[in-house]
Amino acid sequence: MKFFIGLVTVLLFSLSFAQECPNVGGTATIAQWSEPGNLNPLIFPTTYDQNIQELVFSALIKPTADLSFEPDLAESWEVSDDQRTLTFTLKPDLSWHDGTPLTTADIAFTYTSMADPLYDGGRYAEISVLEGAEAYNAGEADSVTGINVIDEQTIAFTTTEPFAPFLPVIGGIFILPEHIYGEVAIDAWQEDSTNREPLGSGPFEFVEYRSGELVEVQAFENYHEGRPCLDRIIIRFGDQNTMLAALLSGEVDAAQVPINSVDSVTSAEDVDLKIVDSLSFQYLGFNLRNPALSQPEVRQAIAHALNREAMVDGLLRGYGQTLNTIFPTNHWSYPTDVEAISFDVEMANQILDEAGWELSNGVRSKDGVDLNFSIFYPTGNQVRERSAPLIQANLKQIGINVELQAMDFATLVTYLLPKDDAGNPTEVTTEGLEMFLLGYGIERDPNEYLSYFVESDMPPNGFNFTGYVKPEVEDLLRGGQANLDEEERTELYRDFALIMREDLPWVPLYQAQDLYANQSRLQGFAPDIRGVNVNVTNWWLEE
Repeated sequence: MKFFIGLVTVLLFSLSFAQECPNVGGTATIAQWSEPGNLNPLIFPTTYDQNIQELVFSALIKPTADLSFEPDLAESWEVSDDQRTLTFTLKPDLSWHDGTPLTTADIAFTYTSMADPLYDGGRYAEISVLEGAEAYNAGEADSVTGINVIDEQTIAFTTTEPFAPFLPVIGGIFILPEHIYGEVAIDAWQEDSTNREPLGSGPFEFVEYRSGELVEVQAFENYHEGRPCLDRIIIRFGDQNTMLAALLSGEVDAAQVPINSVDSVTSAEDVDLKIVDSLSFQYLGFNLRNPALSQPEVRQAIAHALNREAMVDGLLRGYGQTLNTIFPTNHWSYPTDVEAISFDVEMANQILDEAGWELSNGVRSKDGVDLNFSIFYPTGNQVRERSAPLIQANLKQIGINVELQAMDFATLVTYLLPKDDAGNPTEVTTEGLEMFLLGYGIERDPNEYLSYFVESDMPPNGFNFTGYVKPEVEDLLRGGQANLDEEERTELYRDFALIMREDLPWVPLYQAQDLYANQSRLQGFAPDIRGVNVNVTNWWLEE
């Protein structure tokens, strides 16, 4: 794993890109398990959104297979001696899908929009480190002083202090065309047609969105890295069983494979299975504003009551492993000395006994409060759905009753990131949300955790829907953000991971391997830890 340390040299790359296409043309159909919510990448992006956004949009840089970085729109970048200014030079002759030239004005527009007082897309924290972002966000300045357009091909970003994940955070944001999105009020982006009809500079142009059915894109002839091999891609969405059946029948060329259905894939002719060690995991989260769930003893008892090994062996069929903190085991910041979370019902009961939660008629109570909760979980992931009743049964053994409430992901988001009747983002309260099942993946850098575990990033300012607050943790996360020494930074995040093991605002459940399959006629399909579209321009169809 590599991350930004503070290079002072200019990084230059070849401008000659040519796809290796044994065959050009044709349409590939790809399946995903849920409909996207937003196709504007600056509005609460989910994995399902990003799978399509990656086809349509470009960023300044993009990750490599080892999670270092290579050019996308930028041809080079340079870091100042004081480690605070990152200057990008764009590739020449870039254009948007409608033929309009792409310049640094579009870059500045994108980043400035994220700091706008009216912006409510949930990603302000990513650029809040820029000099002047706070003043602009507060309405006290007319611009973000840390965004400096030098000329049409050169732009510089300056942070208030050295910022370790500078390159992945600043460089990895998809860029929007000012002449399109600048014509729409920022607080109306989510409702505007551009959120369903995106225009970008990526390898494919948007063609059509048929709600509940598909998104279609076509090859961008003037893509800056060379025209893709395929003419078109259709992204179909539906539940796992429907999409698997479509794959096996040949209606779909590639799809993620539910683990419990892997035998049907391995036994099928002309279908190839791909196994990917991912950087994502599933967890049980808590709303710590709830008085009972705010008690560490309750969360610790819940963790020990969960038979996570059975989830791996039974639900994952061995394609994965349990976790003992909220970092995937193949991430550089995972602490090897973390204490295991044992499955121990006796210990769980003892913890609750000692904390004063008395068992009566199958339910534990204390000071007139019963341990009765709801667990919200999104549909679309069969293993997660099947884990919910197991968790319910496990917790019943220690006197905690839970009601299971399945919903689509968009509905769950309304609890995690609520809005008022006027559509304005609001704070999470103790009403409704108690426990929830979700997945999480580290895509670039552990700095992403900052928005989930510091007080200032509770909704509507960020993603701390758990409501976890601990000064020591904030110090570690902010230290990891500012510290440019690789070894020291690693230790900060490992210390953070150890506290997460102790406090358990999220109980890590399992880290599954990702399984994908493709019809053998679709060549070049090679998902990895970056996702499904990493080499999409090189996909081609065998005649």
